[in-house]
Amino acid sequence: MNRRTALRRIWQSISALLSTTAVTMLIAPASAACPKLGGTFLQLTDAKVAWPATNWWQLIDELRRIGISNLFVQWTVLDRKAFFPTVKFDTPAETPLPLVFRLAAQSGIRGWIGLALDPQYWEAIKQGPDLLQPYFRQRLRELEGFLGDLNAATAAAPFGGWYITDEIDDRTWLPPEKRAILVKYLADTVSLLRARRPRSRVAISGFSNSFADPDLLASFWAEVITGSGIDLLLFQDGIGEGKVAIENIPLYYRPLNDAVRRAGAELWAVAELFSLMPDGRRVPAMIGRIIQQLRLAERLTNSAPVAFSVPEYMSNLGGPAAGRLLSNFLEARKRCSG
Repeated sequence: MNRRTALRRIWQSISALLSTTAVTMLIAPASAACPKLGGTFLQLTDAKVAWPATNWWQLIDELRRIGISNLFVQWTVLDRKAFFPTVKFDTPAETPLPLVFRLAAQSGIRGWIGLALDPQYWEAIKQGPDLLQPYFRQRLRELEGFLGDLNAATAAAPFGGWYITDEIDDRTWLPPEKRAILVKYLADTVSLLRARRPRSRVAISGFSNSFADPDLLASFWAEVITGSGIDLLLFQDGIGEGKVAIENIPLYYRPLNDAVRRAGAELWAVAELFSLMPDGRRVPAMIGRIIQQLRLAERLTNSAPVAFSVPEYMSNLGGPAAGRLLSNFLEARKRCSG
């Protein structure tokens, strides 16, 4: 080993140690603080539509015990199937949304209403600007077509805000021409939503594939928020997917939180409650890692994180491992609250 190689390896070791130490210092002062979850996503599927009412009562009760106050219904239209009455799409004979929102209201949980999930979205956004513009125009026409029915169907919900279902990554929109098209689409979407409910809050979710550096990512989101009028950015921590190491979380959340707040919006972290296995399965994570994620995220954003997601990974309805994570989380909160 030559001297240059040896010095480089020493520096790499020191850098890793400093990063880990910085994360530990962020968490350590709050070691006595209770881990908090402020919200969770809910993904409506055919399997959940088939749930008996007792399952929904159990889930909402678990959310209440966890301390969750925001329920993000990730979509209300999935692959051209609506989970509310409308003539625009196929609709199940029985939809759980009224029951879910009624139970949520009784538990003091606000509902954020998602829009339509387009299965072709990730392929469509790979296109150049000439094809991207008509794609988004079509999406806006579809939204105009069903938004009245969705608004009427959720009129009695404990309304927290709207949730734009399209997720935003850190690579696709870096070219200025595509970014301008995205901002206009989001601004037009926000306008349609606020025409139905004036001054309503609008949220969207983003994530990093560790492609854009943290400062570039922060400036990108500041531009998107300023140009679109979005109020709340839910940013996925990427830990469960293995996209971002936990010691690198401060590198992203600090500049992002500053930029988002300067743009007049809020940043809430999304804590991934799962671990991605080598065979592609996602399983509930260990409680120690979850607590570390939650404490770190809250200290960096000054807000309780949102889970992705309780029904699958921290609920008795998600299976034995998810039930154990729920029990461990509630026990951790009980111990710290004394």
